Amino acid sequence: MEVSLLDLFREDHLPGSIVTVVYDAYSSAWKIPFILLHTAIERGYFGIVSNYNIPLRNFMRKSASVGFDAVRALEEGDMAIIDLFGTRYGSMMNMPNVFYLDKVEPETLNPKITHLYETELGGILSERPAFRLIHTLDGAALMLGEENTLKLLNRTIATRSVQLPDSVLVLPVNRDVVSEKFVAWAVSVGDYVFVARSELGENGLSEYLYVISAPHEDFEPTTYSFRVTKSKGIEKLKMEKISP
Repeated sequence: MEVSLLDLFREDHLPGSIVTVVYDAYSSAWKIPFILLHTAIERGYFGIVSNYNIPLRNFMRKSASVGFDAVRALEEGDMAIIDLFGTRYGSMMNMPNVFYLDKVEPETLNPKITHLYETELGGILSERPAFRLIHTLDGAALMLGEENTLKLLNRTIATRSVQLPDSVLVLPVNRDVVSEKFVAWAVSVGDYVFVARSELGENGLSEYLYVISAPHEDFEPTTYSFRVTKSKGIEKLKMEKISP
């Protein structure tokens, strides 16, 4: 039975939730957070991306691969990017709603980001729900260290649960980059948890998505096969239920 990515969520359980997406080096599941970001903005959320992983030009290309025009979203005030990668490595771009810090260091990072939420983004966050994407959690771990990242994110989760109780937080993690302990923590804090696995064989790439957690009483773990298509948005990934 073929399903849409959005079929894996329940709208009444999404506000205030944490979505953890774990994948491996060859998986296409890195597209899932971009699809969710695109869909959320279309539904009226304000997107906030904390970019630890790649230059912004590359982020725009990845966004475009799922039919999401990130430049337009920034220009129209539907999204903001806090570019930690650009701050750390000096690859800055002069674009609307892209923010840089003076420096990136674990001791002062959270207060600086909280200040942005309260000042530059405070007005729009009082009017629209937030969809927050850490791009990516493994990128943050490489930049700040795993222990520092876990401590910072724990504080962030606590702070935003009060400041933005209905916001959605998405945590993508490439498990081939970080330790099992780090992945286990990311899984433990997720309300929705997706684990993707890829297989390279004689017939090409096969991919599977395991939905192992969701915050509703009648949930049961489910396995899907999925493939990338030429379609855009939520139709980019075609998923077929395998079990149960």
